[in-house]
Amino acid sequence: MEAWDIIVLGDGPAALHAAIEAAKGGASTLLMSSTGLGNPGMAALEGLSASLQETNNRSHREDTIRSGAFLCDQDIVAGTTAEAIRHVDLLERRGVNFRRDQQGLTMVRKASGHSQPRTVDAGSATSNAIQQVAEEQCMRHGVIRRGDQLPMTLVHTNQSVDGIVALDMINGRLVALQCKALIIADEGFEGAFSSGIVGLGMDMAFRAGIALRDMEFMTHHPLTIKDTNIFLPTGLRSDGALLHEGSGAPLDVADKSPLEVTQAINNAVQPVLDARNMGQSAPWWSSLFRLVAQRTGIDMNRQTVPLKPVMGHTIGGLPVDGQGRCVVGSWARWFTGLYAAGDAACTGLHGAAPLPGNRLLDALASGVAAGKSAASWTEDRKFNSSDSLEAALSDAEADMSAMMEEGEQTHVVRCGAVMTNLQAAVANTSSFTEESMTNLLTKLEGISHAAESLHLDQHSLVANTNLLEILRTQAAVRMVTASLQSGLARAESRGSFVREDYPESDEAFLHHNTVDHEGTLGTLALKKGAGGHWVLPPQ
Repeated sequence: MEAWDIIVLGDGPAALHAAIEAAKGGASTLLMSSTGLGNPGMAALEGLSASLQETNNRSHREDTIRSGAFLCDQDIVAGTTAEAIRHVDLLERRGVNFRRDQQGLTMVRKASGHSQPRTVDAGSATSNAIQQVAEEQCMRHGVIRRGDQLPMTLVHTNQSVDGIVALDMINGRLVALQCKALIIADEGFEGAFSSGIVGLGMDMAFRAGIALRDMEFMTHHPLTIKDTNIFLPTGLRSDGALLHEGSGAPLDVADKSPLEVTQAINNAVQPVLDARNMGQSAPWWSSLFRLVAQRTGIDMNRQTVPLKPVMGHTIGGLPVDGQGRCVVGSWARWFTGLYAAGDAACTGLHGAAPLPGNRLLDALASGVAAGKSAASWTEDRKFNSSDSLEAALSDAEADMSAMMEEGEQTHVVRCGAVMTNLQAAVANTSSFTEESMTNLLTKLEGISHAAESLHLDQHSLVANTNLLEILRTQAAVRMVTASLQSGLARAESRGSFVREDYPESDEAFLHHNTVDHEGTLGTLALKKGAGGHWVLPPQ
């Protein structure tokens, strides 16, 4: 049985930076991804926000709190926005070529929802550049990275991490991995509404008893090419790309919040993005233009692009404190040895709606915090007993055998059919009321039964993508169910969550909702500033 000080799940900015900091702290670190290595994810779609040309971070933190409808943990907002400049500086020194202005300074632009220009990027190279320099740092500090490793079971003793059981799809075997600390830093569950790609780490912790936080909050990505899964960076608008109707009539989105921009696109008859007149900024997006031409046949230098907003960012996730530790029930108690970062975590930075550029900032800051804290905590920590891991491995092998049994089934349920039914049920719920959400939950019960009865017809565990899709499908149903249960408990409209029967915000719900795998609801109090006072009082 392998034993590691720290295991990190994921392969995007949050996971890589968590692994880097853990290894720098002297911990033996294993990074595992359920897919092939090198996928940067979606965190960099909106660039990185930092108060580079401001005297302090006050405006950035207040914009963040207002965008989050005052549901942010304000100590997290203050600390994260204060560190943003350091993250930009570190990325540049490691080799990310952010764009620069005529004075040679890092170029900042004003994105939707910001009161000042503070978003930086490297054009269409932003995601890959950040991914590349992080991978180089992992090699430098001795992080071991493995792809095609499916997390199956979080093994713990009295809410203290013992390790995990995972499927190694390279060698085709189930393995038990012992660890002192586990950092979950893979995807959120936005794929449940579109691509089907759902983070298995969050679902694994959910099944182990962790209550998820703020699952009702999620936002659409406004610049999604219609009838595709191509998400265009919002930085295109900062460089001169325009939103208008197919007829040429402009959309009134000047000085609008991200939610208002998305609503304007949804309300338009035939919304399109016009990137034909971007001037000197166009070369920064040349690789994106080539990708769009290859995938859709649209030449963005000469043609407009039809848009249809798609769910792009789920805010809810594993509840963590400022050190990335997963808390249980209250801020004073944590699931010993369990950390989370990035899209799998609900850090408290975004509140009820994210500010553009803060998603990547959150991934970097939460990854660094979790890695540092885990390395420090494991330094003098001993491994728990391996008995529970051996038992969990035997159970996983039995479950896998049961999934592969040749039964005399007259009807075979396909993953694609279950996911299609899930997405159709959600899409047919046009507005949220108590009645509509209750009806949707009833539909999800039937979909859940179908998902749990999926049969594995690929018997070899080597490169078993069928199993990956089954696990994602089951996780998607659980995550959407938890989101609805949490939404029913919030009898108000706030930020990105809108209820038709409760159209106004209510101060009585100025707290975090939590929900566990049994549907049990709870709350977590908002955290004020470091001194116990509001950074920006709720308005």
